[in-house]
Parts: sequence; structure tokens; C-alpha cells
Amino acid sequence: MSPKADGSTQHARPTQEQLQEQLRLAQVAGDPHREGVALNNLGGHFRDQRDPKRAIEHLLRALEIFTAMKDTDKKAAVLNNLGGACRDCAQYNKASEYFALALGTYASIHHALGQGMAVNNLGGVNMAQKRYEEARNQFGLAYSLFHSALAPESEAQALENLAAAEAALGKKGAALESYGRALEIWQMLEQDDRQAMILNRIGAMHSSGGEVKRALELHRRAFSMAQKSQNRSLAASTLAAMGRVHFESMDWKAARPMFDEAAALFESCGDRRNQALAIFSVAKIDMAEGQELLHQAADMFRQIGDTANERAVLHFMETSVDSTQSEEAEQKPA
Repeated sequence: MSPKADGSTQHARPTQEQLQEQLRLAQVAGDPHREGVALNNLGGHFRDQRDPKRAIEHLLRALEIFTAMKDTDKKAAVLNNLGGACRDCAQYNKASEYFALALGTYASIHHALGQGMAVNNLGGVNMAQKRYEEARNQFGLAYSLFHSALAPESEAQALENLAAAEAALGKKGAALESYGRALEIWQMLEQDDRQAMILNRIGAMHSSGGEVKRALELHRRAFSMAQKSQNRSLAASTLAAMGRVHFESMDWKAARPMFDEAAALFESCGDRRNQALAIFSVAKIDMAEGQELLHQAADMFRQIGDTANERAVLHFMETSVDSTQSEEAEQKPA
């Protein structure tokens, strides 16, 4: 399996106990190479467990071993992982240093794929710090390196990152073009889930521009793909996205069943956070409809000259918390 654009892979990782046993056996055998690999793998495990401090501790030991062994390839991989661990705990300057070292190390052995991963990661650090122009340049370079390395999955991921940076810079046309190129690659690779995720992002961009019909069309395509791949979490996220499009266009009747169905699907996936967000959206619809009724009541009181009750309704509206005006909390990607 080819690596993802950040250098990780989608293989299932061994348990912590298995990794620690591998480390122990390598140390007993006096095999520094196996020890370095085990330490690097443990570092990856602790990153997955969101324990960057322990990850960095193990990765630094691996770096020391591979540096002493003059194993440039493994050293570069560990540097990349160290950068990721530092980024995980928002140590962005340190992360950039490690990614830059990884880039230089990969370049010294003419490793285009490794260089692409390091540059892509540098772009990620700049995105986290809202340095969108620098990120855009780095994602563009990463795409070129992945293309030369014949790594289509990484190419597509770099294009998605490039599109996100372009969107952040307000370059909608460029972002749509980059998303479109990424979509073509995922179509070629027959990755329905990735296609659906991109279609949802493109749909969100059209929705923000007021193109409701086009946005809903894209979300429906995404939903069909999520159903085809039997990805309930992605299907739920897509339903919620359609609900938001209807909500923003004040079509409460169409929005409510989308959020209701999304909440049920999130519950079946055990995703309580996004289930709660969908329920919250339904509650906002209730409040929005309530606001409409309150306006209607105030108008009626005004028309019949009942000033006291008109003022009472207006006072209630002013003192009530109108959560329909709050931003929709961001949903985690499926």
C-alpha cells in the first residue's frame, strides 16, 4: 500500500504490547536497526494515541540510532515523524525544523516521494498558522513531486490540500479546479469515499456562494457514493451538509428530515459529537420557526391595536437567546 501524503500508511498498527515486545527482542539481540524501527513504530503508536510527548521521546531515540548507523532513508522518515509529533502538540516552529531536515535528507538521496511528504507536511504547518500563501506554494510543489514519483494517491491528497489553501485565499476558481483534478484521480482509483468527500467540499463552496441547487446536486451525488461504499459516517455527514444548505436558505421543512436522519445515522455509528450537532441543528430549526411565529403574533397585535401584548412579544424576542444566528459547529470528517 502506498503511503499517504503525510508519510503514514493505512495499515493496521500492532498493539502497544506487541511493539514493546519487538523493541525488547531487538535490544536483547543487540540489533540496532530493529531497535530503531521498533522505536519509530512506537512513536507512531503514541501519536495515534494522542500522546505526543511519549511519541517524541521514542522518535528521538530512533533518530539517534539511525544517525549513528548512517541510515539516511530511515533517518529521514523519523525526522518526518518527529515533525508530525511536534505539530500534534502545536509546536509549529519545531515541526517546521524537523520537516525541513527531513526534506533535505530525502533530497540528498533523490527520494522524490519522501521530499513530497516533507513539503506537504510543511504546507500543513503553514495552514495551521494561517500562512495560506506559503502553504499553497508548498502543496503545489508537493503535488509535482508526487507526480514525478508516480504516487497518485498522494497526488490527489496534495491537490485537496492545495484546494483548501486556495479556498482560504479566496481563490474559488483555482480551488474548484484543484478539487476537480483530485476528483479525477480518485475516480481513476475507484475510491468512492474520497470522491464523496470532495463532492461535499465542492458543494459547501457552492452553498457559500448562494448556489443552492448546485450544492444540493453535489451533496446528493456524494450521498449516493457513501451509500454505495456502505460508509454510514460519511452518509450521515453528507445528510447534515444537505441539511445546512436547506437551513441557510431558510427551508426549514427540507432541512429538518436531513438532520433527523443524520442524527440517527451518527447514533448508529457511535458518533455522539456529530449526533449532538445534528440534534442541535433540529433545535435551531424549532427556534427559527418559533421566531417566525413570534413575528406573526406581534404583527397581529399591532394590527388590532393591542400595544401591551405587542410589546410583551417584542420584549420576549429581545431577551430570548436566538441560537439560529450561531455558526454551525464544524463536523469532523468521516
